[in-house]
Amino acid sequence: MLRIQRNSLTCLLIILSALFSAAAASVTTLDLGVSISTSAQREAYYSLVQQFEDLNPDIKVKIKAYTSEDYKQEFPALLNGEQHYDILYWHAGERLQEFVKPNQVAQLDSLWSEQGWDQSFDKSVISSLSHSGHKYGLPVSYYQIGFYYRKSLFQRLGLEPPRTWQALLQVCHQLKSKGIAPIFIGSDSNWPATAWFDYLNLRINGLGFHQKLLTGEASFLSPEVSKVFETWLDLIEPGYFIDGHENFHWKEGLPSIYRELSGMSMIGNYVIQDIPDNVIDDIGYFPFPQIDERVPNFEEAPLDILIIPQKSIHKAAAKRFLAFAGSHQVQSRFNKTLGVISPHRKAQIGTSRLVKEAYDVLQKASGISQFFDRDASKTFADQAMPIIDEFMLNRNIAYTVNALEQVRTRHLGLQISAESPLEPQSAK
Repeated sequence: MLRIQRNSLTCLLIILSALFSAAAASVTTLDLGVSISTSAQREAYYSLVQQFEDLNPDIKVKIKAYTSEDYKQEFPALLNGEQHYDILYWHAGERLQEFVKPNQVAQLDSLWSEQGWDQSFDKSVISSLSHSGHKYGLPVSYYQIGFYYRKSLFQRLGLEPPRTWQALLQVCHQLKSKGIAPIFIGSDSNWPATAWFDYLNLRINGLGFHQKLLTGEASFLSPEVSKVFETWLDLIEPGYFIDGHENFHWKEGLPSIYRELSGMSMIGNYVIQDIPDNVIDDIGYFPFPQIDERVPNFEEAPLDILIIPQKSIHKAAAKRFLAFAGSHQVQSRFNKTLGVISPHRKAQIGTSRLVKEAYDVLQKASGISQFFDRDASKTFADQAMPIIDEFMLNRNIAYTVNALEQVRTRHLGLQISAESPLEPQSAK
């Protein structure tokens, strides 16, 4: 009798083991690679994965996180390596195109059609992740770059948020006369100075010329580019940027504004999540002022997307994850945690005042730029951006445009004109 019971128990264990093995075998594990540099980003992505797994018990998602700079360096290996990632975070614009063209990113036309996403996202958003009429990613977040300032300071000094370049110069003059650095910029971080170049070029020459310049089709020796740097000097030469900006990191901008050490800072609206509750009602926002009324307003709004590598071995499950991440309810929660803007048209309800103001600016924009290092190739951007940083210190237009042109010609394999010397004889 005891032997029969033991045999029955053994059979039961074998059956249960087989059932558990079958259940485990039916679970698909997706490998997701993301860039995480802040606690808010970590919370947003891990919550997104948890919500998806709760609704899809047959799929598990394993996150591999890198810091922002490490992720950019590792991305080609993540896309084409032996691990076969199923979903990857990436950037829209030229940074996407350079991997789409060699067929390293899966096409998502059928998923877009099934989900009706053409009606969920603006045309400017869709075009930035499309190539030859096909779509290659899901837009999940973007942020608008604009000016943030302390409203009580402006009110005390009788200042209004400037809408034109001349008005900006007047505000800067007033702030400096009161002993306050008009504009904070942390150019030690490399990208802030380039953001200024982008916006000046967009406001003076428009989006079409800007895109041609960043793809190498237009020359940095053109008078349009010199005009950008000449206009920039209107702020640099009177000392309207904070002293020693080359030693400051961009993250030091908001504390400088809180303490009224500087009047304003041009930065992405992702900083909203870091503004303390006791200060946030006193923080105001305005977009980059108009310079030439003949040029439509184009905005800088880098778009983050999720893609499926061509080498993914779980494309069907990966598409289920993207379909989940593409709903407006999910995007609203995800971006509220990040403090940035959801590109989904229906995901704007419940956003903060500052996020809503930035989104409204994007809605009215005539077009959107991704940012210098996303609209240009990586090699081109890596060499050009430090030259733009240097301009804020040397103030030398001739040297700067020739150095940038040298990068362009080297990048494209062109011959440099003998009439365009690479070394200026004197600084402006």
